[in-house]
Amino acid sequence: MKEHELRKRIKREKIQEQMPESTRKRMDDLLDGLPEETKRSKIHRIWKNAVVFVAVLSLSTVTVFAGAKLITLGTGKLDTKHGSRQYQRSVKLNEIQKNNAKAGISRTDQGITLRIDNVGLDEGNLLLYYTVSLNKTTTAEKLEKVKKDSLQERWNLNSIWLGPQISIDGKANDEVNETGVTEAYRINSHKIKGVYRFNLTGKLKKKVKLDIKTNYLWDTKGDWSMQLAVDRSKVAKKTKVIIRSKKSIVDRVIISPLGNTLRSNDKKHDLVIRDNKGRYLYYEEKTNSEKSKDIYQFFKHTHTRSLEIIPVKKQSVVTKNGKVQKAVLNLKKNEIVKVSDHTKLKVADVKKQKHNLRIYFKVLDYDGAILTDGLEGRFIVDNKGRSLIKDGGSIDTWTDYEKEQLVLEFYNAFKGVDYTKAAKINFLKQKAVLNEKQKQKIEIK
Repeated sequence: MKEHELRKRIKREKIQEQMPESTRKRMDDLLDGLPEETKRSKIHRIWKNAVVFVAVLSLSTVTVFAGAKLITLGTGKLDTKHGSRQYQRSVKLNEIQKNNAKAGISRTDQGITLRIDNVGLDEGNLLLYYTVSLNKTTTAEKLEKVKKDSLQERWNLNSIWLGPQISIDGKANDEVNETGVTEAYRINSHKIKGVYRFNLTGKLKKKVKLDIKTNYLWDTKGDWSMQLAVDRSKVAKKTKVIIRSKKSIVDRVIISPLGNTLRSNDKKHDLVIRDNKGRYLYYEEKTNSEKSKDIYQFFKHTHTRSLEIIPVKKQSVVTKNGKVQKAVLNLKKNEIVKVSDHTKLKVADVKKQKHNLRIYFKVLDYDGAILTDGLEGRFIVDNKGRSLIKDGGSIDTWTDYEKEQLVLEFYNAFKGVDYTKAAKINFLKQKAVLNEKQKQKIEIK
């Protein structure tokens, strides 16, 4: 993400949300060091697509399962410092056959307790299953601050997340830490459960020591640092690592029980991932730092045997006679919309509330098309074509890993917005031209 694009995104987040003062100050500090967008780059941005799944900042935006519940998928035996006990496993997509770490440790500071319930680690991914809870006094103080402000309450839910810095065998790795993303759900007013996921791109020893440094939880500064000793051998047998030459588009592919990962070479690429059945696989780009390689986490099908990595020559918005074209989706279950040449979405579910709208999609094909930008003034409309997009709202996308679904969420707590009346989405119709001559084929089975 270019610096002026980051500046614009930060400004938009500040306008859309009533965030904690500490977060706002840090965003102001970052803005001071970023340039304004030039006229030339602004024109170029309009016609060039950007990958939508880029975290603005680890301090401000986070993937959250607000109100959703992770499904428990069985039990096992867990070794802790207090002896052996039973544990429960969660998150369907990333089910771990056997626990592979000493967990069950916790630390309390500022009336807030962080507990690491379980850990999964293989060649491709690191998963931390965690619980964050408040004591009674801290809970009362937090609720008093937000009881009259639903926007502030939403931000406080986001700021509960676990956002640690990880060191492996005493060495910090910025490339790993930049890929961190959390999925969480609220149990009650004083407790949440979640999973924190990192993408790992280098070879690790069978046994490693993790230093987990956390200094910010539930909008509060403190110290929740802890150490874990992890043995990844129990899932290593089910992990396949494919290493390619540095001249290839991607130099490492990891297929594992915890998730599938591509790592690009030193060059920047807009790309698509096509399997042997001709399906364009859904992916998330986990880091876009100029100093590190791009990391793509993708979903594959059961019968995916090989991958084709294809660079994108050009991505643009489709126009006709100077008029921007739209891809219209009726907000009904099983409706399908084709947003671009290789992006096709099927509605799995729609949840409407007065100030919140969530659309759950099964991604049939995906080429990186923008999904958070729609027809100006007519992105979300009611059955009479009237716009439901107003100033002060937010638009976000996140991934439900449990169901392998993409979620598009609209939120606005101001008067005049009633998402229960939402009838259609008018996406921008987009075009992607692929460079088939430079495609790279990778056998994964």
